[in-house]
Amino acid sequence: MDKKLAYLVTAYKDFDAVYELASFLCEKDRVWIHVDKKSKQLGEAELDRLNRLAGCVAYKEYPIAWGGYNHVKALLSLMEKAVADEEVSYIHMLTGEDFLLMDPADIHDRFVEDEHIYLSYIAEPDFNESVRKRYYYYNFFQDKNVKNKVLWLIQDMTVRFQKMIGIKRTHLGEFLHIYKGLVYISMPVEAARDILDYVKTHPQYEKDLYWCQLPEEFFFHTLLLSGYFYDGKWKKRIIDRELRYMNWTRGDGGSPVYLEDRDFDELAKSNCVFARKFHGKESGSLRERIRKELWPRHKEI
Repeated sequence: MDKKLAYLVTAYKDFDAVYELASFLCEKDRVWIHVDKKSKQLGEAELDRLNRLAGCVAYKEYPIAWGGYNHVKALLSLMEKAVADEEVSYIHMLTGEDFLLMDPADIHDRFVEDEHIYLSYIAEPDFNESVRKRYYYYNFFQDKNVKNKVLWLIQDMTVRFQKMIGIKRTHLGEFLHIYKGLVYISMPVEAARDILDYVKTHPQYEKDLYWCQLPEEFFFHTLLLSGYFYDGKWKKRIIDRELRYMNWTRGDGGSPVYLEDRDFDELAKSNCVFARKFHGKESGSLRERIRKELWPRHKEI
């Protein structure tokens, strides 16, 4: 049986870019794409085109709000589909705004037998004030985009009130040591299977995470880095490294900037496997240069 990588992609816009990414990933491996149920740019016609790609499954299940728990549900849904495929040996989690800095065939060869988890993280003592707010205090706007200025102010008011009356979260489920990091992790399929099994048998963990803001940034890291999660077997396999190039220095610092042609040299020397974020058509020349200069197998073709 040939082993496959599984790419789990969350997307909501820029169909052409998502389609291009999926078409490359499907050359050797499997792709599952969860599309935000609210998306108008990726409708039924676009899902149909994606589903006609061999090895690709695209679907809508949950409406996603920034900072809400439905993003976790979408990721768990994607995981369930990947672990059900007996050929899948390794998982990469991506967004529809990502692109590859290596030839898909080289990525396949590099990771298909890999037993490590790649993620970056910080522990609770190192959380800054913004991250503490997301963990310590309850988010009452799970189905709303709290980047809306009015909701942001209201949420700040609820946080101040929680501080005033002494509310401060001390654990998530049975875990007292909390970790945070970017959600786009790479892991063996067995790790995903253990995560799904744990969630099914420990519902309190999800209940506690539900009330966090940006719960996806705590959900997987707290499990995988815990010595209590399956006796710490995954903690021993973690490599504290981002496989994704991101530029946080431009813009407001709240999210990585959209990459431009001027970023190519940094991308080329980053030693990363993926990069984010890319505009659709506006990043077309950058993606083309990446393919021509950084994907040797495609260049040979």
